[in-house]
Amino acid sequence: MDTLGFTFPEMGDNYTVQYEEDQGGMEVLYDITNIFLDAVIGGNFFPDGFLSEEKFPDLQSVESNFLDEVINNAQPIVMTNIPILVCIVLGLILSVVTLIGGIIFCCCCRKNKNSNGNENGFKKVILTILLFLLLVVTSLGCMWFFLGAKTSQSGLDKIPEDIQDILHDGDLYMNNTVDELHYLLQDNFDEVIVEFTDALNKVGANFKDFTETMKNEIQLHKIIDEASSFVELITNYTAIQGQMTSVLDSYTSMTTSLENIKQVADAELPDGLGCLTSSSEICNALNGASGILDGAFPSGLASTAFPPLPDEATQQLSTLSEYLNSIEGEIDAISANAIDEYFPTIQGEIEKIKDFLTEALDGLTEPIEDIQGEIFRNENIANSLEDIRDNYFPYFHISLLVLGSLLVVILAVFMVGMCLGSCSKQGSGISSTGSGMMFLANCLFFFLAIFLFILCTAFFTVGALGEKALCKTMADPGDSELVTFVNPLISSVLTDIYNQVRPETEEGEDIAVKFDLAQLISDMHNNTAIYPLLQLHYIFNIEKLTDWRATYGIDPLIEDARKQIDQTINELVSLESNLNKEEIKAVAKEIDGIINMIDLTPLLDEALIIAIETGKTEIEELKTQLETLITDIENNGLPVPWKEEILANLQNIIEELGVLKGNVQDLQTRLGQILDLFGNEDSKFDMTGKVDGTFALVTAAFEYFRGDAVMIFFDESVGILTKVVDDYVNHAIDAAENHIGNTGPLSNIYNATYTEICLEIIAPFNAVWSGLGWCLLMILIPVTLVVSSLKKILVAKKQPQTLRPNDTNGYRNPKAARAASYEEVPMPSYNERSSRINAYETKSYQNGPPSSYQNGPPTSYQNGPQSSYQNRPQPSYQSRPPPYQQSTRR
Repeated sequence: MDTLGFTFPEMGDNYTVQYEEDQGGMEVLYDITNIFLDAVIGGNFFPDGFLSEEKFPDLQSVESNFLDEVINNAQPIVMTNIPILVCIVLGLILSVVTLIGGIIFCCCCRKNKNSNGNENGFKKVILTILLFLLLVVTSLGCMWFFLGAKTSQSGLDKIPEDIQDILHDGDLYMNNTVDELHYLLQDNFDEVIVEFTDALNKVGANFKDFTETMKNEIQLHKIIDEASSFVELITNYTAIQGQMTSVLDSYTSMTTSLENIKQVADAELPDGLGCLTSSSEICNALNGASGILDGAFPSGLASTAFPPLPDEATQQLSTLSEYLNSIEGEIDAISANAIDEYFPTIQGEIEKIKDFLTEALDGLTEPIEDIQGEIFRNENIANSLEDIRDNYFPYFHISLLVLGSLLVVILAVFMVGMCLGSCSKQGSGISSTGSGMMFLANCLFFFLAIFLFILCTAFFTVGALGEKALCKTMADPGDSELVTFVNPLISSVLTDIYNQVRPETEEGEDIAVKFDLAQLISDMHNNTAIYPLLQLHYIFNIEKLTDWRATYGIDPLIEDARKQIDQTINELVSLESNLNKEEIKAVAKEIDGIINMIDLTPLLDEALIIAIETGKTEIEELKTQLETLITDIENNGLPVPWKEEILANLQNIIEELGVLKGNVQDLQTRLGQILDLFGNEDSKFDMTGKVDGTFALVTAAFEYFRGDAVMIFFDESVGILTKVVDDYVNHAIDAAENHIGNTGPLSNIYNATYTEICLEIIAPFNAVWSGLGWCLLMILIPVTLVVSSLKKILVAKKQPQTLRPNDTNGYRNPKAARAASYEEVPMPSYNERSSRINAYETKSYQNGPPSSYQNGPPTSYQNGPQSSYQNRPQPSYQSRPPPYQQSTRR
């Protein structure tokens, strides 16, 4: 029988989840961020052995002991998370440092100091270029921040729709899985029932064919024909005896008729002496009739006799024939009503399997439908996400934009202030304005940075923990401590669920399910079927279907049928003891002796029929001749009183010869058949040999019954029936383990979830705080230092040309030796041209210069640079006070 070809259901394939792992240019930002993150979050959250199965074997242990364990192991946990904690503490420290630095900057850097313009020109150029480059680099961080904010916002905006698609695909996957299970356990088994019915009909026909084959194998028809021939022998022999009696009766009747003719001829013919002495033509014709009759019926035939057969021959041989016919009846009974006889309830039991499969289907699908109702068909999930997106995400996005805008404003102010200060004259109003703008931007930055560092630290904490706990776990679950921690918890929960939904027919202790989430995810990506993936054999072990014959009570039915077949064969074999072979052989031997004593040669002579036909023809001619002679006599007017009697006897002889011919032909036919059946090579009647041959066939037939041919056929018939269900079982196991609920759609959902959460939300979010941190650090340290240096140059005024070199020789007070500018020295009036100015006198002279100055400057300057001024007229000190009464500092 060919393997049953099962049909498959048509599944919906309108899955909607799509994702794009390629994030384009943003991947560069993500990679840069991950370089820092990998160094920080590369280790575990908890020390080795903390999340062991021994401590937390189930959810109850987590709820009751986790907090205590964390407290008791606080120091190891802190040491394990040193990198993250250092970053968090560093962020908080930077916030405090920013506060202190801002106070120092704002208070100490607002005073202007003069500097030598000749010395600061080159320095200003270098600082301007350096500040420009720093601002450009810082703006890259700002751009980084905006790109991350925009991308994360796009990911957040898509969450409700993506979750809706994920729920749709999950529900569709569950529907397809349930439909596949239903089709396998219901529709396919309906096909099994139809096929099983056809197999039953085929087995019934095969039983009939087998019984015919078996009868041919044991040559039962030949045996029965042989036994029938024995009975026919008796019948034919009895018929031969009767026909032989008819032959002899015909011979006697012809002889009597011939004697009557002779008597009439002797008494009635006119010469008085009759035909005994007369040689008349009539007498010659009548005397020839005797010779004709002697030729038509040989003298030896009259002495042939068929003795009676033994009285028990008929009974014995009839019993043998009936015995063999009863064997044929027993064999035919094997196949007469095989299905109802041997498998009366098997089809009903097969149909009961469907009821069991229906219960198993309910046990498998009810949890799935519960999950569908609670998760995949729960509209509250998508609605809640939409509410969160519509009500909260916009504020988050606006906050990021405002925050980024502040950074942009600060950078813009820095840039504008740099341009104003660097492109204007040192010490000018524009230069001072540019310096003030940078100072104002720096102060604003210090004020904002206090909160921005805290915010950046918070963002970092959330992003880093999300990256490590979620993204790293999803990307490589095999190396995740959280997956290792969750494995026993999932195993515990599913163990409870599986023990609750296991069939009541399952016996034994409760099962203990062991789940490896990392392996489950790997198998899911390999498109594994859901049955092995979730270890559903704990709920319904489809492998046990291979033992369906024992499980569903089919083996006892088959065993009962086997016993019935075996009983029928034993009954057949027991019939051999009912056969009295010796008595039948003795009867056959006695019959051989009787028939072989009969001389059948005259009776079987082929010329006998011809002789009878010839005699009949001659008698008929004789009768015609006598009728002619009698007619002539009557024509002569003589009376013929013996006419009627003689002609009547001749007619009787003619009729008896006809009867004789028929009986002889039948005799020859019957004897020929008997000799053909029972004659041996020596042309002897050999019924004993025939009986021995028949008994040899009977013995071989019983040996055949004792063999295993019948049981082999029975097992083949059972195999035809069970193969239908076996094929279904193999199909069901293959479908469950390799096809039903292939997790390709779940893998797609998993990858889409990873892309949505990690690549489109968490990774951009990490870009937000990394860009923000980059900006803050760049402005806090290098930009602030360069701005401070550049500001000093921009606000400093150039020193005017001096009247003398800086020389403090001879002066205790260095201020007295400072170089006075031309603006500080009052120019004399025309009337004061003859007076002499002492620019180095620090006192105010109301009544003119001291006497020490009337004759010229000190001797130390007579030969110095001021000697050229000695011939100039001195100013009048009475007209206005000397300039030294004014402050020398601006």
